[in-house]
Amino acid sequence: MGKRQESALETKKKIIVAMRSLLEEKSADQIGIEDITTRAGGAKGSFYSYFKRKEDVISVVALECYDGMKGSAGQFAGDVHQHLSSYLMDSARIIDKNTLQIAQNWMKSVVAPIDGEHDGAVKYHFDCDNIKEILEQAFLAGELGEDTPVEIMAEQFVNYEFGTVAAWCITGGKTDLIGSMDRFCRCGLKEMLQPYKKTVEEENA
Repeated sequence: MGKRQESALETKKKIIVAMRSLLEEKSADQIGIEDITTRAGGAKGSFYSYFKRKEDVISVVALECYDGMKGSAGQFAGDVHQHLSSYLMDSARIIDKNTLQIAQNWMKSVVAPIDGEHDGAVKYHFDCDNIKEILEQAFLAGELGEDTPVEIMAEQFVNYEFGTVAAWCITGGKTDLIGSMDRFCRCGLKEMLQPYKKTVEEENA
């Protein structure tokens, strides 16, 4: 990689970091392009070399946090209920940590994408694929039966996850995101898995 490319990547990174910092201080509507570039230490025109509008940076800020979850679906020692609970709770904690404002702008891009935005769909399919992998691993380990509707269950779990985040965004953070997800994991998730879990006799057959 040449010095020019390295410089370009560094500038883009500074813009993303600046946006993350600004979103922790004020709403997206109060942030202008000049605010972002000033915080990043660059010229206003430099922004448009990497992004079309500030919403593009917000999407990057929202999505980059999930990179750390990639590959984690296959690295857990507990049973399927514990594994799924860990995944869903980690996702909720990341969303909560990265502020309500980022989540609201991300949800906006999910339900009303503009100019071909697809970040919301990326996160949805990302979670579906990871949860499907967890369920498939449980099946291969003999924990779940052959009649387990893996794809349907994965979609249902992710639908609940997205619904919980949407409720948190709609109420302006008045609902308890972490608490709601925890209650689902302890009660609803366990009940949904129960019909498909093999008994001790079946596992030893």
